[in-house]
Amino acid sequence: MDAVLGTVENPIRRRIISRISEEPNYQLQLSKELKISQQLVAKHLVTMERAGLVSTISQDSPRGPQRKEYLLKNSFSVTVDLAPNLFRTRIFSFGAVPGIEETDEHAQMMTQISEVQKYPEGAARIRPLTRVVADVDRKLKEMEEERAVLLYIRSLALREAARITTSLPGLDRKKALRYLMKEDGDDILSICSSLGIQKQVVGDILEEMEEELGTD
Repeated sequence: MDAVLGTVENPIRRRIISRISEEPNYQLQLSKELKISQQLVAKHLVTMERAGLVSTISQDSPRGPQRKEYLLKNSFSVTVDLAPNLFRTRIFSFGAVPGIEETDEHAQMMTQISEVQKYPEGAARIRPLTRVVADVDRKLKEMEEERAVLLYIRSLALREAARITTSLPGLDRKKALRYLMKEDGDDILSICSSLGIQKQVVGDILEEMEEELGTD
């Protein structure tokens, strides 16, 4: 995550990534298309290669020795959620078939891509692929809109929890309660490690919570 965010925070590197996401490219061509000096392009490509975002292949050049072409090495998504009482980052790869069950809609889209091979060679194959991309973009937009609503609701809940814990006595108790609101599960060792609170103190806080809630 640090390597990715540290790399894409630079606007020039984002322009380079955008270009080579379309097709592999080499330093001189990137320099001409982006109107950036070849030395600066080379510097940023080295940074991105070290971060694991790009890789190189050697290609024959019509005017001399082989040249390096740069291409994106991985396929992944990065999300950053930032709000009062909320900061969360996540990165996941989608460069291979994900290990989750496909829905009927997903399977239908995959079938549409496979059936493109039945069309005549040439531009005729582009139209059905364009429809698939449009369907995926529509689905992603719906998911993003729902995600925005859910994040807003989550933020409201955490904001109310923060207001309640502010009035409670004991700094460790407040920290433990806030942790439990944000994290899934109540493993004592995880809480101790994350918050730097002694195991006995965390155990007493959890026991006190259970007694107040009337749970076993």
